[in-house]
Amino acid sequence: MPPTKASKKQVIIAIIGVALIILAIIIGYVLVLRPHLVDNPTPGVSLTKINESGIPNGEIIHISDKDFEAFPQFAPIFHGTEQGDVVYANGTRITYGVSLSWEEVPKFQGSILGQHKINSTGENELFYEYNGSYYYFGGVSIP
Repeated sequence: MPPTKASKKQVIIAIIGVALIILAIIIGYVLVLRPHLVDNPTPGVSLTKINESGIPNGEIIHISDKDFEAFPQFAPIFHGTEQGDVVYANGTRITYGVSLSWEEVPKFQGSILGQHKINSTGENELFYEYNGSYYYFGGVSIP
């Protein structure tokens, strides 16, 4: 028995319905699920506090709260209140990982805090002093 016009119409509507359901699933995945499943890396920098007495051997830049107003994410570290992303090296070094936005990277690299000097043996030559404590920055890490 040949298909009737009504049954052809029903088949077309069913195909369109299935296509719309598939499209809705794909859009749902892209808009809702995918951002939670994919790691979206951002640039960052390490800031290490020297947790020992004495003055480090190298150039010292004295900084104040004004120097990190443009980068408030560093304030908790300099103020001693940061609790997350901390790595301890035998108690003599405390390293903090700090995220930067993509827009902040060139601004940071051009600031007083973005200076970074390492000698030929890989040792830091530039240190920051804040309220009697000494710090140094690692280079900006771009994912």
